[in-house]
Formats: sequence, C-alpha cells, structure tokens
Amino acid sequence: MLTLMTVIRKRPEVSTEDFRRFMEHEYGPTYAALPQVREYVQYYLTDMVSDGVEEPIDAIVRISFDSQSAMREALATPEYQRAHKLRGAYMREASTGIHSAVLDRQVQLVQPGRVPVTRRR
Repeated sequence: MLTLMTVIRKRPEVSTEDFRRFMEHEYGPTYAALPQVREYVQYYLTDMVSDGVEEPIDAIVRISFDSQSAMREALATPEYQRAHKLRGAYMREASTGIHSAVLDRQVQLVQPGRVPVTRRR
C-alpha cells in the first residue's frame, strides 16, 4: 500500500467556506471515484498559533493506492487531469500550497474510543 499525506494551503483570496466546499463537493469526489484509490480522507485545520513566517495550513489529505503504478495510472486519467486544473483557482501553487509526502510508517499509540483512565491519589 502506498499512502500519501498532502498538505494544502488555499489561495488567500478564497474564503475558508468556498475552499472547503470545493474540496468536499468537487475535488475530493473526483479522487474518491477513481478505481485506483483505496482510501481518501480530508482533514480541515485551523492553526492555533501563527509565527507569521508561513501561511496557515488549511487541509491535509490522506490518499492511498495499492502501488506506485496504481497511483501513476490514476494520475494519468482524464478525471484527475480535470481536477488538477480546477484546483488552481482554490489552492496555492506547489510547493507553498500543495506538498505531498509518502507515509513511511504510522504509529498509533492510543486507539480511537479509548476510555480515559482516572488515577486515584
């Protein structure tokens, strides 16, 4: 399995609402419909602290394929090419706006749904 994590920054003139609408209803469904895609998850973020050096991160996308060849096959489809063109109106250009990295390993130290343990004193 090949999993990519992509950090996305929207264009400054695009509102958060318009960006998220585009991601959820146009961009994301294009990827989700590709038969080569095994997982597609969008995470929307609001920065808690800004150092003023970098623009805030607006979203992270997690996308998985069976292999690199499956990913290349997906990226060659007309559907992907259309989505790629559409994103220019909403996302900053790479590498300031879109940066993908391969997920090498995931370590999950706490499972979802775990009930917190209270300590007695």
